[in-house]
Amino acid sequence: MELFKPEPESAHTQLRALTMVARSGSNGLARPQRAMLDAIQQVLFETDLDVENLEPIDEGALFPACGDPFEARQLIRFMILTAIAEGPPSLEQARLIDSFSEFLKVDEPAVGVISNLSKNRMLRFRVGFARRAHIRTYMRNSKKLLGGVFPVVKAVLRFRGLLGPDEELASRFRALGDMPLGTLGREFHDHCHDAEIGFSGEVGGFPLGAVYHDFSHVLSGCDVSPEGEIKNAGFQAGFCKGEEDFFTTLFANLIHTAGINLTPFDMPIELGRIAQGTLAVDWLREIKRGSAMSVDLGDDWNFWDFVELPVDVAREKLGVPPIAG
Repeated sequence: MELFKPEPESAHTQLRALTMVARSGSNGLARPQRAMLDAIQQVLFETDLDVENLEPIDEGALFPACGDPFEARQLIRFMILTAIAEGPPSLEQARLIDSFSEFLKVDEPAVGVISNLSKNRMLRFRVGFARRAHIRTYMRNSKKLLGGVFPVVKAVLRFRGLLGPDEELASRFRALGDMPLGTLGREFHDHCHDAEIGFSGEVGGFPLGAVYHDFSHVLSGCDVSPEGEIKNAGFQAGFCKGEEDFFTTLFANLIHTAGINLTPFDMPIELGRIAQGTLAVDWLREIKRGSAMSVDLGDDWNFWDFVELPVDVAREKLGVPPIAG
């Protein structure tokens, strides 16, 4: 998910549109919406405008500021993320986003998905989201790594506790705990152990094709708190080169700041979580950080080739930039 920095005048115009969407929420221009707009200004636009004094804008005036189709799509995506900063989007927010995306000729599947959410059409929302989500990547990877559909079905059943363990696979992951401290394999093992995350092959462990998610945590340095999951999802969306890139970060933001649980597990709900401290800025920096990588970890990346390397060396080989100070 590559990020595009607009020219200063275009940034000002785009910010007017983003602020319109933010103001149209149920609580108006509240702290979570401000946090999103501030992060976009600080990390991406490199501006420092007072959003309180920004005038609304119509589609005709916005179009010249979004001549690049990739930049236009990015703007629509940030409208969506701003609209869910403190819960589901309002009907007016969904209407504005749909209108802007149509005028800018942006084909973004998430527009329809959050439109269904704004209308409380939850089945349509969940089905539409699942069709585009990174879960598809997990299943595709698992099929390749495990050698077919049937082993994937067994892995999913094992994950849901309906099938016994694959001891051969699980023991291979447990053996990473014997590797030297500071290696990627040992750090991954300790990360999973400390967070009580089951290893692939264990009952309750993720299918093999989803393991790169927790390697992402180790490489990004983000923990498994709700705040850490938001940041790591940004990092993961950044390095993702497939069409599910945006849905990867949308997934975490929907759960942890909009309060829409898309997982089979209980999740701590805190609406507007994105406004905590510097979380919005940190999250956007993680997208930028992930986008600088040379490898999409979700696309045939063989983590076994890296487990013996020191974490810093693995980061260097994968092109992971240092954490912003």
